[in-house]
Amino acid sequence: MSELLAIRNVGKSYWRGVREVSVLVDVSVQVDPGQVVAVIGSRGEGKTTLLKLAAGLDLVDRGEVWLGDRELSGLTERARRRLLGHEIRWLDRREPSLRVPIRDLVAAPLAIGRRRGLREARSLALGALDRLGIGAVAEQRWGDISNWERVLAALAGAIVGSPKLLVIDDLLDGLGASRTEEAGRALRSLVAELGFGVLMSVSDWDAALVADRILNFEGGHLMLMSDQTSQGTSATDAEVLPFERRRDGSRSMNAC
Repeated sequence: MSELLAIRNVGKSYWRGVREVSVLVDVSVQVDPGQVVAVIGSRGEGKTTLLKLAAGLDLVDRGEVWLGDRELSGLTERARRRLLGHEIRWLDRREPSLRVPIRDLVAAPLAIGRRRGLREARSLALGALDRLGIGAVAEQRWGDISNWERVLAALAGAIVGSPKLLVIDDLLDGLGASRTEEAGRALRSLVAELGFGVLMSVSDWDAALVADRILNFEGGHLMLMSDQTSQGTSATDAEVLPFERRRDGSRSMNAC
């Protein structure tokens, strides 16, 4: 299977006053179509930075980020924005700036981009909400629905545009074990049906177990924790893989 997203030997640093701080150090990740990859780590470890690089919202200092046959740092800012609105969808917990019914929030990517007329976009939005079991909230506003319904509405807003890649930043965290499992089943069902890839950041294991592959941050390095893509096992049964030791004694992921 050809890779959808390839992040290769990426490094990223930021300046804090006069001090340069390395956030990502020689990080590599691959996401294939129909695959869910989760990155787990504490706040400040670099999860969101990695996701922004994958979505083209920021550019690497070193290394490469490829979406199919396109290297993102070689594209103009306008071309990256177009990818983000069409082939890549970013999801997080921020409250939308539009104060409109949920139906129109979900329809917005299609209507604003003039990819569909407003009537058709709304019809597709209603279909997506129904597909996720929350058609009843279509006429409500964001502030009037539960956190659980917001997660499903965000997924509905992502799938109406038929993206190739979803980049999800901490959307499934804090729902509780039961709701997280339900959200995971919904996401897995959409992935199986529509074939897009997912790169997601999480802060707890309940959310991570949705994934085919789980990676963990430590000191700016990304290490493989579990991989059931070739084992035929469920994520909960996937073996935690051993780490390879570098010559300097630090640990690295033994596969990706």
